[in-house]
Amino acid sequence: MAEHRRTGLPNLTRLPMLTPLPWAVVVGYVIVFLVLDWASFIRPLQGLNITPWNPQPALAVALLMASRRLWWVVIGSLLAAELLVRGLPGDLVVVSMAAGALTCSYLAMAAALERKLGDGWTVSTGRDVAWFLAIIALGALLSSVVYVGIYAAGGVLPPGPLWAALTRYWVGDAVGMTVTLPILLVAMDAERRDTLTHTLQQWQWWVTALAIVALLGLLFGAGGDSFNYAYLLLLPVIWACMRFGIAGAVLAAALTQIGLIVAMQSGPHQDVFVVELQLLMASITTTGLLLGVTVDERARKDAELRSSLRLAAAGQMSAALAHELSQPLTALATYAQTCEMLAGDAAPQTPERRVMLIDVTRKISADSKRAGEVIKRLRDFFQTGATHLKACDLNSLVAAELQAQQRRADASSIRLSSDIPEGLPKVWVDEVQIQVVLRNLLVNALDAATARGGAGDVMVRVGASDSELVVEVLDSGAGVTPSQALSVFEPGTSNKVGGMGVGLGICRAIVEAHGGRLWAQAGPAGHFCFTLALDGDDPPAQTG
Repeated sequence: MAEHRRTGLPNLTRLPMLTPLPWAVVVGYVIVFLVLDWASFIRPLQGLNITPWNPQPALAVALLMASRRLWWVVIGSLLAAELLVRGLPGDLVVVSMAAGALTCSYLAMAAALERKLGDGWTVSTGRDVAWFLAIIALGALLSSVVYVGIYAAGGVLPPGPLWAALTRYWVGDAVGMTVTLPILLVAMDAERRDTLTHTLQQWQWWVTALAIVALLGLLFGAGGDSFNYAYLLLLPVIWACMRFGIAGAVLAAALTQIGLIVAMQSGPHQDVFVVELQLLMASITTTGLLLGVTVDERARKDAELRSSLRLAAAGQMSAALAHELSQPLTALATYAQTCEMLAGDAAPQTPERRVMLIDVTRKISADSKRAGEVIKRLRDFFQTGATHLKACDLNSLVAAELQAQQRRADASSIRLSSDIPEGLPKVWVDEVQIQVVLRNLLVNALDAATARGGAGDVMVRVGASDSELVVEVLDSGAGVTPSQALSVFEPGTSNKVGGMGVGLGICRAIVEAHGGRLWAQAGPAGHFCFTLALDGDDPPAQTG
C-alpha cells in the first residue's frame, strides 16, 4: 500500500478541524502530553523514572501518523516532560539522545500502523485488531530497549536487574498505548467522530456510563486495592460494544481510563496494584476492540447483503420482465407485420379487409396494455411484494390462458383441456400475477409434452376444499425426479434451450405472496400444483 505524503499539519486532510490553528494544535499537544505524563508519573523506578503506565506515547504516535514533519514537537514534548515532571535522570546529552531514539521508535510505529490499517487508520476488522496489538507490543518493546539501553550506556543504571527495567517500561508503554491509541484514532477520523457524537446522544450510552461509574466506585471508592469485583466491569463494556460497536468500545475505554487516573491520583497504591489495574484495563480494552469491530463488521456485512439482495431482486425482476414480455412482444411484432401487409397491399380496401385491419390494431393495443400491466405489477411485486387483489373467477382466468395457448398447442398436435367444476367460489387474487403463474405453467407443460414427440396432452384441473382451491397443471411429458422436484424452482435450473430458469421461481414467489403453495409432483408425467386461499366475500389485507 503506497504511503500518502503529508506536507505538514496545515495541509492535513484527516484532521480538518485542526488545520486553521496549527500552532494552537502544537501548544495543545504539548500541554496534553505534560498532563498525561504527570497523571501517569506514579511510583517511578528510581534512576530511570520508569512508571508502570505510559499513555503519552499514544499521543506521540497519533501526531506522527498525522504528520511526520512534527517529529520535533514529539522530541520537544519528551524533553519538557523530563525537565518539568520527571526530573532529569541523566545529563542533558543522554536525555536528548533518549528522546530522539524514542521519537524514531514512535515514527516506526506510526508508519507500521498506517501501512497495516490503511488509508483511513481505522481498526475495523479482527485482522486490524491483531495487527494493531502486534505493532503496539513490538513498538513498545523497541522503545524499552532503546530507552533503557541509551541510559545504561550513559552510565545511568536502575536498581536491580536490567531485564526488570526493560519489562516494566515495555508493559507500561504497551498498556498505555493499547488503552489510549484507539480513542485517538477514532477521534482523528471525521466519520467515526460523527459516530461518537451520535452515540453520545443515545440515552442507552448514558445508562451504560452510569453503570461503569458505579462499578468503578465499587472497586476504588473505599480506597482499597481490591479486584474482587473487577470482572463486573466487563458487563457494561460488552453491552456498549454490542450496542454501539467500536464507538461504544472506545467510549467505555475512555471512561474507565478517566476512572483509573482518578483512582491512582486519589491516594497511594502499591506497585502491584497499579500494574494489575493497567493489565485489567488492557484486557477490557482488547475485549472491547474485538467485540466492537465484530459488531461493526457484522453491520457492514448486513448492509452489503441487503445491497446484494436488492441487486439480486433487480436482476430477477429484469429476467422476469424479459421472460413475461417475450410473448406479447412477439405477438406485437406479428401484428405489426400483418398491418404492414394489409396497408401495403395494392388491392382496394374492402370492408372485410378494413375489419381485419381494425381487429389487428385492437390486438396490438390489447397486447401493449397487457405488457404494460405485466411491467407494472411485476415491478411492484419485486420492489415491495405488492399484490393488488380483487375477486376473480378462476374458471375465466384458466379459460383465457388456455385460449391464448391454443394456436401453439394445435401447431404441436397437443390437446388442451380443463376439468373445472361449476360453481367455484371467487378468489381474491392479483389477476395479472396469477395469469403470469398460469401462463408459465402452461408454457412449461406444452414444452414438456412437445419434447416427447407425437400427440400429447395438457390439462388444467381445479379442485376445491373448505379453505382453498387447488390448481393442477398436468402434461404427458417426462415429468421430474424427486431431486428435480426440490430444485426445479431454483434460479438457473432451466433445461430448455434459451431458458433463463427464473419462471418457476417467480411463480412460487407470487403464489406464496397470495398465501398459497406451489410444488412439483415427482412421477413419470408432468404434474405441477398450486393453491389459492379462499377468503370468503371480504378481501384479505393488501400486501405491499
